[in-house]
Amino acid sequence: MNNRPNLNQDFACIILAAGQSSRMGRSKIILPWGGTTVIGKIIASYLESGIGEIIVVTGGYRELVEAEVAKFHVKSIFNPDFANGEMGHSLREGLGQLTDSFKGIFIALGDQPDIDPIDLHGMMEKSNDYPESVIIPSYSMRRGHPWLVPQKYLAELQALRSPDTMKTFIQKHEADIQYYVVQKSNILADLDTPEDYEKLKPK
Repeated sequence: MNNRPNLNQDFACIILAAGQSSRMGRSKIILPWGGTTVIGKIIASYLESGIGEIIVVTGGYRELVEAEVAKFHVKSIFNPDFANGEMGHSLREGLGQLTDSFKGIFIALGDQPDIDPIDLHGMMEKSNDYPESVIIPSYSMRRGHPWLVPQKYLAELQALRSPDTMKTFIQKHEADIQYYVVQKSNILADLDTPEDYEKLKPK
């Protein structure tokens, strides 16, 4: 592994942003969010956290999403099979683009803009304490995203094929999960419909 000045750079992030936003009726990924967009806010949080590499997997509304991602100078990769709706396929595309070996990979959702760097740092610290465990954020005894998955599981994730899913993977490794209770992030909100957006967007 390269010499890295910051332990946070031992972690990478794959942002799954290949959905078709069918319930929103337009790309929810690029909707305004504060002074940026939904995907812009997510990328900015990971950049602020000092993550070593960020990859955004695109699909629906590809041109619009990739144009927004390019503003942040992080890598995007297109999932040509995005229409099947399987996040596992998008994850494989993202994992295949990693340019280095990382001790942990954040698996993030592209429609979850209220992720705060404070909690990303907290998850990385928990991962350092439990390097063999999957770190999952929780709030009110409910778990959410992003997941922080150690290097040892990446080959298994890359081998996922239907009918197995990312949920199957988590169920299989329940005993290996450590939970991190979030301090500032909203990990439970769904940004699926225009009503959701109006309710949740920054005022």
